[in-house]
Amino acid sequence: MSTVGVVENPVTRVWERFLHWLLDARKASYGLAVMRIGFGAMTVTILAMYLPNFSYSFGQGSRWGEALFRNSAVNDYVWPIPLLFSRDDPDQLLLVKILVLMGVAVVYALGWRMRIVSPLFVMLWLGFAATNPVILNTGHYQTFRIFLLFLLLADTSRRWSLDARRRARTGEEDPALGFGAWRLPRWVPILANNLAVVLIGYQLCVIYVTSALWKLQGTTWVSGVASYYPLQLEELTMFPWLNHLAWQITPAVYIASWLSVYGQLLFPLFLLNRWTRIGGLILVTGMHASIGILLALPWFSLMMILGDMIFIRDRSWESAMAWVRRAPWKARRGSRAPANADAGVSATAGAATAMPAVTPAPAPPLAELPQEIAEEREAQPSSRP
Repeated sequence: MSTVGVVENPVTRVWERFLHWLLDARKASYGLAVMRIGFGAMTVTILAMYLPNFSYSFGQGSRWGEALFRNSAVNDYVWPIPLLFSRDDPDQLLLVKILVLMGVAVVYALGWRMRIVSPLFVMLWLGFAATNPVILNTGHYQTFRIFLLFLLLADTSRRWSLDARRRARTGEEDPALGFGAWRLPRWVPILANNLAVVLIGYQLCVIYVTSALWKLQGTTWVSGVASYYPLQLEELTMFPWLNHLAWQITPAVYIASWLSVYGQLLFPLFLLNRWTRIGGLILVTGMHASIGILLALPWFSLMMILGDMIFIRDRSWESAMAWVRRAPWKARRGSRAPANADAGVSATAGAATAMPAVTPAPAPPLAELPQEIAEEREAQPSSRP
């Protein structure tokens, strides 16, 4: 009797693994929480920076720049988003709306009632961004807008949020979505969350690869001298002395130029293996940190760094938190406390032995007591056997 071996199709095996990845459990829950916290805090900071001159940028005082406003299809949103903010609003009303947006951004960062707050925050931000496309229609703001739309599909409050604390307190780990008796299947929110992770990762890879391909069209990046020129621009200088120091180190200029190009070009390939993924994340994080500090582009750099956090596995986040809990400085602090306690106990015992014992004075004989007290003492029963 002969046996016929069944060879599994590699494509089928990869497809099944991908389906299991999509439907088994929520992925990148810590990375999504970092994005939520970072985006909320970043929005509050940006709005606070615009508050002193908000009228000249978004309110009635921005009439001087109307010739530059070109409302493209990017800002054509469905009702009621176009009605939320308008340059025709009085400055007092616009200020109230901006403060409301800041409050919603704070709640968004804290992760409270995210099923309501998340779409509300996205609607308010899109309406606000449409008031001045010259300022809020640049590259990193468009990336921010795309990420916010993708995050609508994700469960961003699963970690490090007020919603997570409430679920832990009530024991409701994974509440079902629906209304009344109608509930969605359990795999639907899991699929939506993981699709959001895939879309964010795809958007990041597109940005990196496109940027690298544009750079390779010029000779300065290939030759390794491209990083020298932006370091000389005063418009992109935050710390002049630091830029002056950076461009004087010739090997650093060459290395930064080449790593910037080929690190971005090969970033999708770095994600295929754990160790190359770690190296790729360190590379792009360092690149964005350098851009934010040396080229005065903090919001773009912060946005990309926050997006890259989804590539760190939940197990890695949990291992890092466990290491922090058992950190060496905490162990030293804990060992110092019992020693102090023992010293306190020893000091107390020493003080107790050093103190002389107090011996009660003997009671005077009845003959020396007054008549009334002597009669009362005789009337009391003796406690001795």
